Amino acid sequence: MSGHEPDETWWKTRSVYQIYPRSFRDANGDGMGDLAGITQGLSAIKALGAGIVWMSPIFRSPMVDNGYDMSGYREIDPLFGTMADFEALLAEAKRLDLNIVLDIALNHTSIDHPWFQAALADPSGPYRDYYIWRDEPNNWQSIFGGPAWSKADGDDAFYLHLFDKTQADLNWENPEVREEIYGAMRFWLDKGVSGFRLDVVTVISKPPGLPDAPDPRPMPLYDMLAGGPRLHEWLRDMRREVFDLYDCVAIGEGPGLNPERAAAIVNPADPMLHMIYHFDFVDHTGARQGKDWDRVWFKSVFDRWDKGIGPNGWNSCVVGNHDLRRLIARFGDAEADPDQVAKALAATYVLQRATPFIYQGDELGLGDTTITSVNELDDVWAKTTYRLARSKGQSEAEALAKAVAMTRDHARTPYPWTPEGGFGTGTPWLKPTPNRGGVDFASQQADEHSVWAFYRALLELRAKDTETWVFGAYEDLLPEHESLFAYRRGAQGVVCVNLGGQTCALPEAITALMAERSCILTSGEVTPTHMGPWSTHVWV
Repeated sequence: MSGHEPDETWWKTRSVYQIYPRSFRDANGDGMGDLAGITQGLSAIKALGAGIVWMSPIFRSPMVDNGYDMSGYREIDPLFGTMADFEALLAEAKRLDLNIVLDIALNHTSIDHPWFQAALADPSGPYRDYYIWRDEPNNWQSIFGGPAWSKADGDDAFYLHLFDKTQADLNWENPEVREEIYGAMRFWLDKGVSGFRLDVVTVISKPPGLPDAPDPRPMPLYDMLAGGPRLHEWLRDMRREVFDLYDCVAIGEGPGLNPERAAAIVNPADPMLHMIYHFDFVDHTGARQGKDWDRVWFKSVFDRWDKGIGPNGWNSCVVGNHDLRRLIARFGDAEADPDQVAKALAATYVLQRATPFIYQGDELGLGDTTITSVNELDDVWAKTTYRLARSKGQSEAEALAKAVAMTRDHARTPYPWTPEGGFGTGTPWLKPTPNRGGVDFASQQADEHSVWAFYRALLELRAKDTETWVFGAYEDLLPEHESLFAYRRGAQGVVCVNLGGQTCALPEAITALMAERSCILTSGEVTPTHMGPWSTHVWV
């Protein structure tokens, strides 16, 4: 760290466990995960070894986009419980020494939000300027598909929505909007939360005049909008007005950012946010759709982001989340032992020079769910994908296959607490993922060779030797190898993972490092000269 002692700030040394509140635990038997259920489950997260709990949105919402369409920034949605339930959760987290981080959408609100309803009721009133309106739309396309402009019933103007038409973009040029947002964040920090994950924060600043895009398709538009002209100004303002007043962490979801653009946002010399939650692992089409994927590309993502940010600012490391198919479905091998695949993938990201984010169920090796009918889809994006495919003449089977390949429902199924399910006593809101046997918390906590136990061992390594596994320099030792991922951490730490289904001979450079070190963690078939399919070896 450039000759200085590493900054062992809690959000660097601790690991993040992401909860999807609808699906974590149902305490009242209504089929929906809730805050009381999360409170009950915090001890399991503590036992795993994570220290930060990030919850997807719990604010008031009509739930068209499962909470990312917020209709009240200072209210708990009744679906999850009450403010008293949330305060009880905070108290239990404090008892267990866990930090709670909330997910908040700053780019848009639900059209049910009182601000938007007031904007419709009085077009000449102050709330009209809380949103972005045009008499004629430009050519921008929504991330979820279709035009990014809609008219509300009884209104002559179009409002901008980069996402679903029920999610109207806020006008951040209006200082009153900014202060409303800052006030809402201070409200939760005063209650005792430890920070925020800022949903799609990189698109809050739009180009002046909202010109047509050279390529209006959703993802190119996203890349064009990320890092708009006033983004840095507003992030510095947010830092000064909110984050610098508390011991908290601000994690910016950064779709469209590359390491260089992200580095400017987390630069300690001009700090705006503490971490960027990047999307390079998300945007690889083959991995997104469960097709074959490029291991060399996979390794290069870690390397590029470490070189871009690692030595100066601080990285997050996110491979799975609530918007993606499960890890073993995206990066796995249908013929391989799924538990071995899950362990190997864990070793690729938990020990990086970054704060690792573990998404609920990945620590069990949970796979994709089974969807046989459009009626089993909940995800608004998948439903839109299905509808657009059908409107273009694709058959029922073709449209469903397209929706199933990308739906976020795979990651949102109820958490399996026991072999029987254990999520709650009612009928779950979303069909559970079929259990292939042993993929549940109770079974795995009792099994010292389980995926859960392997994740716990990785987190223990990280917590006990921060010099090596948190702050140690990162080096990819075999960047061009088509199957082996070997990397060094600090002076002594070495990790080698076989990311393929065939036994691999170890290069001489790796066997030499093995000979000088002691094995501290292993999984699968490993010899002094070879590594079996999806095997893992950690030395120090």
